[in-house]
Amino acid sequence: MLIFPSIPIAVWFSVLYQYHEADIPTTGLKNFAMAFVGIVFVINSVDSLIRLYTDNLNITVKRLGKFNYIALNVVALSLLTLLFQLEFLQIQWVGALVIGLFFGCTTYIAYSKFKTVSNIDSSPKENKIDYTKIKKTS
Repeated sequence: MLIFPSIPIAVWFSVLYQYHEADIPTTGLKNFAMAFVGIVFVINSVDSLIRLYTDNLNITVKRLGKFNYIALNVVALSLLTLLFQLEFLQIQWVGALVIGLFFGCTTYIAYSKFKTVSNIDSSPKENKIDYTKIKKTS
């Protein structure tokens, strides 16, 4: 869940860093393409963030209404964005905290829930995958 979505972001930042280090100009179509990809990644991240915290806190459209749901999320995301304007909060620290939480959770699961996780042999029987939808067209 964390590794596969991060691969395109890592590739994108690697290319962007290489352009920066080699002093390659990013004007015209290159500039537009890099900005477009960056905006798509940000929108995807914001979408995931909204979905995760609203699901976990049981903040739903059905419960709050569409207008209140959207207003609450706009205010919450605006406040999160404004937090980064404060000098004590650095984006690198937040990234390091997220990585630390990931490894902390992985370690916790490995030590305390190893037997439960290792007993999982497949997805539940009620989860049916229809492989006919992925037909190779030739």
